[in-house]
Amino acid sequence: MAGLFLLLAPIWVPIVLVNRWTAIFRGSVRRVTPKVAAKKNRLKALLDQPQGIGFVQRLFADMEQTETQRMQRVIERLRGVSAWYCPAAFWPAFNQIKAPRLMCVPDVVLTDFPVGFSSVNGDYTLQVFENVEKAIADSDNLVAYSGAIKWGTLVDRYGVDEDKVSVIYHAPNKLDRSVTVTGFPDPEKASKNYCRSILSQAFLKGENIDYLAGIKNGDVQFLFYASQFRPNKNILSLLRAYEYLLRSRHVSLKLILTGNPRHMPEIQDFIVQHRLEEEVLCLPKLSVDELAACYKLATLAVNPSLSEGGCPFTFTEALSVGTPVVMAKIPVSQEVLTDPVLQELTFFDPYDWKDMAERIQWGVANREKLLAVQLPTYEQLVQRTWQDVVNEHLDILDRMVSQRGAAEGIS
Repeated sequence: MAGLFLLLAPIWVPIVLVNRWTAIFRGSVRRVTPKVAAKKNRLKALLDQPQGIGFVQRLFADMEQTETQRMQRVIERLRGVSAWYCPAAFWPAFNQIKAPRLMCVPDVVLTDFPVGFSSVNGDYTLQVFENVEKAIADSDNLVAYSGAIKWGTLVDRYGVDEDKVSVIYHAPNKLDRSVTVTGFPDPEKASKNYCRSILSQAFLKGENIDYLAGIKNGDVQFLFYASQFRPNKNILSLLRAYEYLLRSRHVSLKLILTGNPRHMPEIQDFIVQHRLEEEVLCLPKLSVDELAACYKLATLAVNPSLSEGGCPFTFTEALSVGTPVVMAKIPVSQEVLTDPVLQELTFFDPYDWKDMAERIQWGVANREKLLAVQLPTYEQLVQRTWQDVVNEHLDILDRMVSQRGAAEGIS
């Protein structure tokens, strides 16, 4: 027996030692894992939003300065260009061009929500804000998408001469081409079936993929809000209204959002604390077809935003595929959606989540009535095209060139 023990020793001794060290290693991993996981999560957050990394900011600033100088030299050699247009106001160097210049200012939303944006990307956001203010201060001619931005932001807040600011309204965004199906006895039914198949694919992008994978053929009823998650988008108020409708009013609809909850932790916290993980479905980075399918299948589209540069595209995007809308009552929307009956049935107070909930519940219960009121305004809006928008910009640029020529002729 002793001989057998000695004979097997070379086999069982290493096994005992390996098992012992494995147990010790696993215990160490359990102690270290939370720290490693925390570091991993921080690293992932930084990689998701690299603009928050100081080194990346400095690297980008150096690259931007170098490329701006190169671009400036190229611009100075282009003698055949009589005027220049910049579609955004975060590039102060645009004002160094020695020719008529037109800069677009969609909005300066950071002035309205400084506290909310102070926690977004740190110093990078502040740098962008400072660039916007410098670009506005040094500009010659500006264009905005609404009178609210012209008067409330540029003229009143930044003291820009009103004659230097033009207003050019958006043309409508239409999504019907992405989901229209023809050649079937019932095109509407075929279109919705097609949209459900698209939505099933979109679910694969969702945050709660394990739950979403169990929803067969995209067959789910829901409210829909298409937007990134930013402080001015009023997502938390929408979530409060939705949670109230779900739990107190028994409105059994999901809520589909298109933002990434990791970009605003308070949104993720609200969803978890109120046990809404299987009710609020976040589908970021949707394609145009997926966006159109969501609008098409939604019971109701919602837009609670507190501030926008122009009338939100939600109205025309949703109605282009036959879905009614309820929206925040904000100046840019009131400028475009002027019909009194439509305003009464469509708008809610964005600062009152209960008023938002009431309007959503009414819209769900009176979907066809709301749609009938909104469609005539939609038909008027779609008469305006993006070619009209381009032509209006060109008219302003031509006028600027003429004025520059006249001034140089006088001098």
